[in-house]
Amino acid sequence: MFSAFPLTSLVSAFAGAKARQIKRDAVLFAIVALMVVLASISLMGAFAAFVAQTHGIIIGLLSAAALAIFLGVIAIIVRALLRRRALRRQRLATTSAASVLAMSTATNLIAQNKTMAIAAGVVIGVIAGSLVRSGRS
Repeated sequence: MFSAFPLTSLVSAFAGAKARQIKRDAVLFAIVALMVVLASISLMGAFAAFVAQTHGIIIGLLSAAALAIFLGVIAIIVRALLRRRALRRQRLATTSAASVLAMSTATNLIAQNKTMAIAAGVVIGVIAGSLVRSGRS
């Protein structure tokens, strides 16, 4: 007799391994993020100290703040561009899905009502032909 327990234990082991992998990745990402923040703070401090040597402490700190604001604006612009591109791709995917749905529905209707589909095709052809001829005159 076949038992589902080996399959269940296999799925459970896979899920547990995946959960451990996600936790490891999250911890690694947190460490990398912390290092990036510390490096950014150090670079801003070094920039402020460099400018402060020639122009004074106030100008150095204001320059570091201006650099931080500039980099933030650049990040916001990049984010907006990426979001716009993602929305465009989503719109195209939605349009494509709607087109496929319309084609499958039309195919299904044609398969069910062949006589009516042929008549509709002839009528659409005649209308299209008359529009093309009237456009040439």
